[in-house]
Amino acid sequence: MSADETSYTGPIIDHGHHRIRPLYAVTIHHCVASGNLEEMKALAEVAQWFLAAEGDISKELAALQAEIAKLEAGTQG
Repeated sequence: MSADETSYTGPIIDHGHHRIRPLYAVTIHHCVASGNLEEMKALAEVAQWFLAAEGDISKELAALQAEIAKLEAGTQG
C-alpha cells in the first residue's frame, strides 16, 4: 500500500505523476493516532524519501518564518 492509498483524509498535493501529502506535524500526528501500521510505514517511507531528496530544511524554514515576521511587523503600526 502506498502512502497515498491509505485511509489518510488530509490534504493531498497532485504533483504530476505523484500524489503527495504534506509532511507536517498534523499529518504525522493523524497517522500515529490512526493506529494503522501500514499507513505509518508508508508515511515513514515518504518522510525518509523526502529527507534523502531534500535534506534538513530547518534553516530554510527559519529564513521563511523570519521573512514572514518581518513583513507582518511592517504591516502593523
